[in-house]
Amino acid sequence: MMLKNKNKCACNSIAFKKYYKHSQALDRIVEYVQCESCGMIIAPESTKYNLSRIYNADYFINVDYGWKGRAKILFTYIKYINIFICLKKMNICDFGAGNGYLSKMLIDNGFNVLAYEPFNQNNTYLEKSYYCDKPFDADIIFMVEVFEHFTNAFEDIGKILTDFHNPKLVIFTTRLTDNANEPIEDWFYLEPDAGHFTMWSKKSLTLLGEMNGYKFISLDDTFLHVFCRASDIEMCNNLKNLSIPTKFAVKIRGLVKGLFK
Repeated sequence: MMLKNKNKCACNSIAFKKYYKHSQALDRIVEYVQCESCGMIIAPESTKYNLSRIYNADYFINVDYGWKGRAKILFTYIKYINIFICLKKMNICDFGAGNGYLSKMLIDNGFNVLAYEPFNQNNTYLEKSYYCDKPFDADIIFMVEVFEHFTNAFEDIGKILTDFHNPKLVIFTTRLTDNANEPIEDWFYLEPDAGHFTMWSKKSLTLLGEMNGYKFISLDDTFLHVFCRASDIEMCNNLKNLSIPTKFAVKIRGLVKGLFK
């Protein structure tokens, strides 16, 4: 969230609720604030944290152990979307690609993908030549469970979109505060040791899109979302009318919570 004034949300609200969670990795209590207007949750002090204490060699083993299941499910979604919008003809960046498992599946199935991962490139499924270390002209950015990891989200995501030359689509996954269980401080997604410092709502994602020239579209109302360049009216309308098959949506909703850490 862009909090130049720490007490003001990006949606201009000044009313917040506060929650506190202990982080074992950071050895501290993390304060979260939730905007009472748009529902977005951030950890204001997270910009000062040493995130290397979270994103270490054990992260994909002991903390984020749901990456393989998520990748397989998203791959199924991507193949379905490709029927209606030919993603295989576009240059794709898998941003925050981690060990490259999803990127490899896509490349093996004819998608043109480069992986971008600033934190971890050890024990990867993907050859090093498929990793890039700087932005490029991407038509699509995939961001699987990345949006919740930003510590200065509005500014950081805006910069990514600019650096990657304002891609046509951003296809991303994140859980929404609109669907969080109560009490929200017990919500499994509100977890500092998973690196989750920004939790989004539909209203905050709509605002983020508008600020950067994109339409926000939630494809299954659970975790799969899209930013479509607002100037591409035809593509936006096609995505709005895209109906995710019930069998896919049911499969997503039935997943164990660990797949989304």
